[in-house]
Parts: sequence; C-alpha cells; structure tokens
Amino acid sequence: MERIRWSEALNVPNLLTILRMALLPAIVWRFRLGDLSGALALYLVAMLTDAVDGFVARRFNQITALGKLLDPIADKLSLLTLLGLFAADGQIPRWLLTIVLIKEAILIAGGAAALKKGIVVYAMPIGKVTTVTFILSMVARFLALRQMADLLLGFSVVLSLLSLLWYSLVLLRRMHIHPGV
Repeated sequence: MERIRWSEALNVPNLLTILRMALLPAIVWRFRLGDLSGALALYLVAMLTDAVDGFVARRFNQITALGKLLDPIADKLSLLTLLGLFAADGQIPRWLLTIVLIKEAILIAGGAAALKKGIVVYAMPIGKVTTVTFILSMVARFLALRQMADLLLGFSVVLSLLSLLWYSLVLLRRMHIHPGV
C-alpha cells in the first residue's frame, strides 16, 4: 500500500503531467479553429511530456504516489478529449467514444474506491501499450491516414477493454489483500 506524500508532490515529473493536462484546452481550441497542424503540434508536445515525465521520474528517483495517480488521469483526459474532438467532427463513431467513456468511468470509480482504502492504482504495462497505440492512432488521424488510424484505433479499443479486465482483476486482488485499510 502506498500513500500520497504531499511533501513530494511538487517535482518535475508531476509538473510535466499537470502541463500535459493544461495543454488540452489549447489543443481543443486549435482543433475547433480548424488549425489541425497547430492542434497536432500541441498534442505531440503534450504526449512528449508523458514520455519525459516517466523518464525523469525513474532516472532521478522522483516516482511518487501522486504521480502514479496523476499520470493515468492525464492519459484518460487526453484520450477522451481527442476521441471527443474526432467524434464531434464525424471522423469516428460516437458509439466508440461511448464505449471508451464507460470503460474509463469504471476504471476511475474503481481507482477512487481503492484510493479511499489507501491503495493507489498505477499504470501497468498493458495500459502503457494501449496509450501508445491510441497516440499513434490519433497522429494518423491528424495526418489523414484514415485506414491506418481506424486500424490502430480499433486495436487500441480492444487493448483498452482487455486492460479494463486486467486492472479490475488486479484491483480486486489488492482490495481483497488490504480489506480493512
């Protein structure tokens, strides 16, 4: 069991994660203005912060419980924001957005229940692979590589549903091990 230590919260990796979330409104703004190049550039910067925050956290031993919590939240916000933009634009079906939204809501609810018990649910390898596949699908969509974008998005949704099952099993096991925490 890992608790959030607020004294360790303000470090470079966590600030990069917060920056990633703060870039989302600018991405939406550029996209809605029709500036896909600008939206893509901001999206790539945001996704670069995802890679850099993890590297810095590991390299300089700045891994914190807060970072383990914030990073997947930033991933979810990025995912839902981009899916929402492309669904609103008619480039992906709304039902797909709905499936991902429900999946993410289930994960957030489970993570919140675990957090109430003092258990931080952090990103696992299947979640990271899902995130990378999703990022590649969004970049392909920005670049108008529709077939590749659709294939990658379909694969990322399948991975996403598998990760829901994986996270659920891990979370139930952790909560069973620490029921009175």
